[in-house]
Amino acid sequence: MFLNYKYVFRKYLFPFYYKTLKNTNMVEKVSDANDRLLWSQEKLKQHQWQKLQELLAFCWVNIPYYKKTWQSIGISSVEQIDSLEVFSTLPILTKDDVRNNYNELVSLSSKSTNIKKSTGGSTGQPFHFELNMESHEDRLAIAWRGYKEVGADLGTKAVYLWGVSVGNVSKFRKVKEALYHRFFNNYMLNSFEMNVSNIHEYVDKINRIKPTAIVSYVNPLYEMAKYIIKNNIKMHQPKTIVTGAEALYDYQVNAIQHAFGCNVHNTYGCREFMLISSECKKQKGLHINIDQLIVETINRSGESVMEESGDIIITDLTNYGMPLIRYQNGDCATLTEEQCDCGNPLPIMNSVDGRKLDIIKCPNGQLLPGELFPHMFKDYPWISMFQVVQDQLDEIEVKIVLSENEKSPDFTPIEKIINQYSGGSLHINFNIVDDIPLTPSGKRRVTVCKV
Repeated sequence: MFLNYKYVFRKYLFPFYYKTLKNTNMVEKVSDANDRLLWSQEKLKQHQWQKLQELLAFCWVNIPYYKKTWQSIGISSVEQIDSLEVFSTLPILTKDDVRNNYNELVSLSSKSTNIKKSTGGSTGQPFHFELNMESHEDRLAIAWRGYKEVGADLGTKAVYLWGVSVGNVSKFRKVKEALYHRFFNNYMLNSFEMNVSNIHEYVDKINRIKPTAIVSYVNPLYEMAKYIIKNNIKMHQPKTIVTGAEALYDYQVNAIQHAFGCNVHNTYGCREFMLISSECKKQKGLHINIDQLIVETINRSGESVMEESGDIIITDLTNYGMPLIRYQNGDCATLTEEQCDCGNPLPIMNSVDGRKLDIIKCPNGQLLPGELFPHMFKDYPWISMFQVVQDQLDEIEVKIVLSENEKSPDFTPIEKIINQYSGGSLHINFNIVDDIPLTPSGKRRVTVCKV
């Protein structure tokens, strides 16, 4: 090709697709999102506050659930919510609140045109929600901005080791999705189908495609990295790797960077909001998209916290189809006041600390954080994959996929460590399994607490 596809895509194909064919202002949204990174953080916060005021005023008039709920705590006028401090006292919205008050949360003005979505149901209970089309486009613009910051810009030749549509998918939809991905210069590899018997085919495909970027769920790419290192395979070196869907641990970063020879940049998001935060090139934390969202963290008493892990509370400033205000998504994170020296004005999320439901509970009241187990199991090379499942308070099942050629594992050291942290209050069952499948949303849950 005489012209670089990325240039042609950005200059001609992308505008033609969204302006001419789809008749949207997506091109302007992408440009505006990128331009906002030139603002100061103070200007971004002013922009955030203005968008919040507009959303609150809309909800007071159009969303019965919020007016009723806010009135129940003594708010008689939306003008009383005149600061972020007052805003932070509004009731938290849980998944059960959404399920139980679904119709009262949907805007009648956009109900007929809303996009209906659902989460993968990794906690065992699928969750449904809606958003208006403009909010969907805003989210795409923010996501593309985050990828652009680490070298995976629109039109970049990228391999996606990702999930694909599952279930009874029509042939037309499969063809449509395939054409869309190729148009964007993306090569899709189905992570759900990758296993020990065909992983070499995935590695070969990446070497044939020679992507500039790789975008992947964490665990499949980590498994591939281990395979590459173990077999001393010479890999094509992309310029950047972007991971998502799960927490990314240091030992995984080290393995992936060693296997592919480039930096790994983590992202954090969820289906309800898409991209929430993403790492910059300096890898010093995840920049929070405050021009799109308000992200808070609270402790068990409901108080706002910084510099310590807390439950994540999120408000989407653009979703007028089904506004989610102070929504608790079930994850935990650590926010910080520190600024990144990369030049990006967006504030920092130091770490994503896992799902609140991933905490293992003990009969003696002790709580074992999900992060305990990855840090513990990384020291045992004979463990290929693992998952800790708690079905009852006094017992856990530790599922383990053994590394190749391991025949007689010794579980005693692991049992001792768990007993040390649990005070010996848990009965531990070790179960060797062939595989631990990903959830439909691309997660392989480290721990599953059903208590």
